[in-house]
Amino acid sequence: MRLSALLLLAACAPQNDLNPLDEDTLFATGSEDELDLAVELAAPEVDALAVKNHLGDRGNFTLSRVRVDELGMAHVRVQQTLDEVPVFGGEAIVHLGTDGSVRESTNALVPDVVVDTTPNLNEADAVVIAVDEGEGWEAQSEEPAIDLLVLRHDGEDHLVWRVQLKQLAGERPSMPVVFVDAHDGSVVWGYDNLKGAAGTGTGTTSFYGSVSINTYQSGSTWYLEDTVRDIGVYDYNNGTSLYYATDTDNSWTSSSQYQAVDAMYAASKAWDYFYYTHGRNNMDGSGGPGYVSSITGSGSVLTLAVRYSRNYVNAYWDGSMIVAGSGDGSTSNALTTMDIIGHELSHAVSTDEANLTYSGESGAVDEANSDIFAAMIERYAFGDSSNVWRIGEATWTPSTSGDALRYMNDPTDDGSSRDYYADRYTGSGDSGGVHYNSGIGNLFFYVLSEGGQHPRYGGVTVTGIGEDAAAAIWYRALVYYFTSSTNFSSARTATLSAAADLYGTSSSQYAAVQDAWYNVGVGSSSSGGGGSTTTTTTCASGYTTYTGSISSTGSAAYLPSSSGYSAGSGVHYATLSGPSSADFDLYLQKYSRSRWSTVTSSTGSTSTESLSYSGSSGTYRVVVYSYSGSGSYTACVDGA
Repeated sequence: MRLSALLLLAACAPQNDLNPLDEDTLFATGSEDELDLAVELAAPEVDALAVKNHLGDRGNFTLSRVRVDELGMAHVRVQQTLDEVPVFGGEAIVHLGTDGSVRESTNALVPDVVVDTTPNLNEADAVVIAVDEGEGWEAQSEEPAIDLLVLRHDGEDHLVWRVQLKQLAGERPSMPVVFVDAHDGSVVWGYDNLKGAAGTGTGTTSFYGSVSINTYQSGSTWYLEDTVRDIGVYDYNNGTSLYYATDTDNSWTSSSQYQAVDAMYAASKAWDYFYYTHGRNNMDGSGGPGYVSSITGSGSVLTLAVRYSRNYVNAYWDGSMIVAGSGDGSTSNALTTMDIIGHELSHAVSTDEANLTYSGESGAVDEANSDIFAAMIERYAFGDSSNVWRIGEATWTPSTSGDALRYMNDPTDDGSSRDYYADRYTGSGDSGGVHYNSGIGNLFFYVLSEGGQHPRYGGVTVTGIGEDAAAAIWYRALVYYFTSSTNFSSARTATLSAAADLYGTSSSQYAAVQDAWYNVGVGSSSSGGGGSTTTTTTCASGYTTYTGSISSTGSAAYLPSSSGYSAGSGVHYATLSGPSSADFDLYLQKYSRSRWSTVTSSTGSTSTESLSYSGSSGTYRVVVYSYSGSGSYTACVDGA
């Protein structure tokens, strides 16, 4: 019913560059016919997800993309719509095995969506309202981008104009995203989408001595452009106007060139890491993304710009290019180290793949993703060392020896990061804790790679699987399982799925993923093999423990009761542990307008779920629902 239109779009779906597989698989070549078949085989599962999330007759889907991976599995990603208007964060991915059977599905759909999809406000008025929302936003670097969406925020569904602004001039660049109600013109929500920390020539770097770099000669001038990797580096000259980085003899040794050479050297190592480790052609997988036109006159190049403004202590990815400041000499020196440039380039990778929303938990997963690959790029370039797990150590607070911007092996050492889920930051600063809470993902990856326990809370002892296996699992999760709304709970589910694909559910790698997440307070630990999980019997301090059982598929339990609980404004948390043989889901509902409406949910393919929701005051209840199976459960609830 719902996928008839998708079959017409399958031929247009993006494909990876694939090598034919030798094994017997329905998806051996990634041909147009095979992509059509994948969509057809995924259709019943997508329809089942629609029923599970109560999308109703107005709910539908558009096809985002179909991919066949190196294992011969197919992944069909769809975007949720209401009356053909996209639902923000509403996505699902159906994962098909080599025989065409449904292995599992990634469910990030928004349930029970109801709103009038006819706007009263036009686009131009929405832009005016969005620009008026912020100080200094009138001076835009580009024309605002605007689209119509359905947005669930604070328990209410809104029809909104999403206005995406770019204000990149001046001392505080920003990329505000503002959601304007398309009915009454109110500003519903917003966040800053500026993602940051933070021939062959020879050149001198700020941090790594003399290096070899690829350059390009046009006439008598050498340009800092690598035509093999399609990378170009440019110079702001400590202002806000961009210039070519050039040299007359291809020996880049002037101190004013150090940062440009840093950036080219780091970007080339990042390109090599993704290409030779993961088979990825540049950051978007297709040789780009390009921004500035190539000096060769053909195409455009992945663009990095250095020496931005004066005393600018930041580096960022603006969706088109990397920009790095020179630092102020006190807080930091130049923001052009291998790991900082690698961090920003990894934002480009995540933008192309999952397009993680840069706010709250999904933004923290995005930041952790960039730190993880920054560390792996530095390891690729220089080998194993303790510095791999420190981000920005070569430039941060130059007067203090041995410190760093972030510490993946012990995140709280930086004085602001959190590394345990129950301790996470839940305020509005830092775009909802995108940097503060990235330590949860960082410590997970460190423990998964190196083994051990949480540095303060202990937990199960993880046998490390090594950086190569850990990176392979994380990269596969990002590419095939993450969605724009992936939080820590769904990142756990995604990495388990990736581990199962690569190593099997009975593998030590799969158990290590479970245990590494458990050590940072996300989900259950392994039971010692076989991929099964233990059921939590106690809850962390501050949570109320509820235990019970569900007798059959389709049955539900309401916590604390069907009447719910009264709560002030704030954040609600809930986790669920149930039997490994069942699929239990977790919902948070709010009573409004004489009915209960689901405001958020966690509906993975297991009985281990968790959710968080920041809401206004009102009456709420938690629902444990059996999508399939029966058995006992434990739920931990912390109401606002």
